[in-house]
Amino acid sequence: MINYKPSSIQSAPLDHGELTGELNPLRESVAALDASLSRLHRAKRSADESLRRAQDAPGPHTSDNSIFVALWETHLADRELLFSAMRQLDRARQALPSGGAAISEPAQSGKTG
Repeated sequence: MINYKPSSIQSAPLDHGELTGELNPLRESVAALDASLSRLHRAKRSADESLRRAQDAPGPHTSDNSIFVALWETHLADRELLFSAMRQLDRARQALPSGGAAISEPAQSGKTG
């Protein structure tokens, strides 16, 4: 009886998660935007962590210190991935229909910098 639905009632067009043809591109664009934002956050965490490791390397922080150089090069590679993720996010925002340019990353409460 829980799933009982009288046959005289017509189902709504969006019943069971079905979307009309014009909403699918919007949904795909928003999903791409969400995925890009997720990639950006992962890349930022990775770049932050590799920078922290490079800064925590035993001194001196010069090109003579092979440990520091290796950690710094890892950070530079992570930073390039971060920039790539930022470009992908920009492209995903531009791909949103009409009002997409107005969508921005949600503000993070309690964090500065």
